[in-house]
Amino acid sequence: MMGTTHAAFALLCYYVIAYLTELPFDAPIVLALLIFGSLLPDIDHPRGFLARQSYLFKRTSRGVSKFVTHRGIVHSLLAALIATAVVWVIAAFYDLGMLAVACFFLGFISHLAADSLNPTGIKWLQPFSKAKVRDGIRTGLAMEKFLFLLIIIAISTILYTAHPELFNIFFE
Repeated sequence: MMGTTHAAFALLCYYVIAYLTELPFDAPIVLALLIFGSLLPDIDHPRGFLARQSYLFKRTSRGVSKFVTHRGIVHSLLAALIATAVVWVIAAFYDLGMLAVACFFLGFISHLAADSLNPTGIKWLQPFSKAKVRDGIRTGLAMEKFLFLLIIIAISTILYTAHPELFNIFFE
């Protein structure tokens, strides 16, 4: 999946949960960590979204990709848990709260779920199992673009249902 699809899917996952549990829809640090978590697994690909955004991530991505393959160990539940533990320590230092940490984890897991829809798939339980979860949506092709459109429509519907005042600019 493309970075934009990963970010949108993570937002959809969060907004569904926020709608059902009355979590905030507009917490900037929470949403930033959610999006960061949804993009981080592709740090193993030199042309991943984060690697294209900054020199620091480009160098990190090149270094990581020398040791692991794309959709390898970085695309696993173990990597999600380790990365979340690191974010938890940083969040505790900056007093960010557990919601921010949980959203980072949700973003990471949503990335894995979306990549499970790709024909290449991922091995969720690496290095403990070689079982792969995969489907037929190829990265960047029409089906992914259609999925992205559906995700945007779903996000808009949830936001309109929960906060119709956000849409007043369109109806004035």
